Amino acid sequence: MTTSITVTLPWPDRALWQNARVHWAVLRSATRAARQRAHWECQWAGIRYLTITGRPLLAWTFHKPPRSRADLPNVIGAQKPSIDGIQDALGIDDNGFRHIWPQDFAENRPGGAVVVTISDGGKGG
Repeated sequence: MTTSITVTLPWPDRALWQNARVHWAVLRSATRAARQRAHWECQWAGIRYLTITGRPLLAWTFHKPPRSRADLPNVIGAQKPSIDGIQDALGIDDNGFRHIWPQDFAENRPGGAVVVTISDGGKGG
């Protein structure tokens, strides 16, 4: 039995950032794409084999694109559609998720990346 899986997601679309001022249709499209991508990445990583006995724990790592001026609060806020996609893949309510958010960015990567490790939360809360 697998106790955790790691999924690599693309860097969030700028339309998802809290301070973005975009047309509602652009935001809707970006939100839908991010949610679907997270869902399918979880499926491909084998999330159906993850045994959940408590509240799932999501540990996040953010790799900025080179020369990006992104700030951590905006990147964290842009993860809501991805969290919803993970929820869809697990088939449980994201209200019970626990998150470990980083205090700083990891090393830069071309194009940027968001790495999330999803694990069985056990009985803790």
